Amino acid sequence: MSVRVSKILFLNQMAGPLFRELAEDLSTRFPGLSVLRTGHLDTLSIGSSTDKLLIESMPGYDRSSYLTRIFSWMKYTVRASIEMFRSDSETALFIVSNPPLLGPAAWLANKLRGLPYIVLVYDLHPDTLINFGVLKETSFAVWLWRKINRSVWNNATAVYTLGPVMAERLSRQFDAARTKKGDVGVLPPWADTEKIKPLPRGENPLNQEWMLQDKVVVLYSGNMGVSHDIDSILQAANLLRDEKKIVFLLIGEGEKWQDAVDFQSKHKLDNLMVLPFQHESRLPYTMSLADISLLALDKGAEGLMIPSKMFYYMAAGSAVIGICSGRNDVAHIIAESRCGGIIEPGNPSGLAEMIKSYASDNEKLNKFKKSARAAAVQKYSREACMKRLTSEITSLFAVGKNEKL
Repeated sequence: MSVRVSKILFLNQMAGPLFRELAEDLSTRFPGLSVLRTGHLDTLSIGSSTDKLLIESMPGYDRSSYLTRIFSWMKYTVRASIEMFRSDSETALFIVSNPPLLGPAAWLANKLRGLPYIVLVYDLHPDTLINFGVLKETSFAVWLWRKINRSVWNNATAVYTLGPVMAERLSRQFDAARTKKGDVGVLPPWADTEKIKPLPRGENPLNQEWMLQDKVVVLYSGNMGVSHDIDSILQAANLLRDEKKIVFLLIGEGEKWQDAVDFQSKHKLDNLMVLPFQHESRLPYTMSLADISLLALDKGAEGLMIPSKMFYYMAAGSAVIGICSGRNDVAHIIAESRCGGIIEPGNPSGLAEMIKSYASDNEKLNKFKKSARAAAVQKYSREACMKRLTSEITSLFAVGKNEKL
């Protein structure tokens, strides 16, 4: 018998535009007022585009140190747990994989209150920490973490992740047949292809502000964390310092952001701009500046994550270069979409040569850019992805009071 659900409580500490759009679209399929609780400042300031979703403030994520990260995770989890137990019996929970204790809290709410929950796994932990040498596979912490994950996922109504390679890896860690969905769902990050789209350089207000006229812009936008090969990008910029036509634009934050700032200063690179995260309102303009966009994963991250910015790059009509190794979703999507190429991490000279070859061949570059945009619209648009997700999720519940699906 299907559980009756009239609304959803969405819990995501850093619910950016993609998750906000997910919550907006999914909430319209339920008769009650759904709620998204987040600490993401842009999402809180922008609010919801539908009266079916209320967005409310929760503790944000503090990246300034490992200690502040853990403390901010704990604060959010405590508040989220309180909200779970305040929810009525017709509420379903939709949670993400971070903070790590959010899953156990949802499991407890399910056992004690009967609330069904859906999990969206962004990053596969503890696998990522093992691959980067933070934890050992044989440690007690890893054994316990995996045991908790298995219980959380086995008892979920549905478990989703970002790509087929990630789904394949995730399905080996629990019994997906025990979930009501019956397998691991794939929900790729998407881009709003109406909002993010190609824009002639002359119509882009940032073009003049950042003095990018007549340049081939190589963009990296997003988190510059431990799992991202930012070093190869910086070295490639240094190798191409005399190519006056090419400029590198790095926008974001994270552990390696200050490294990038220091590298630019140390080497006095006029072809490298390093900027902090820009407000979401500027996203259509920052994305559409790019002729070539970069995705960077260090060795060991393959099959464990997909940078959501990849789909923004494609929507903006940019060629894409993936810095990654092995079998992974980034390489799969680039090859399938025919929108760029792949280079191994730790190969800045190879990356520099690839960028130079794209920049010097307008026919090749334009072909990649058109293919990227076409794939984004057909497969990775908000409309295409959410149509499939809303259909799947509403089929798992009896929606509302005495309503037929």
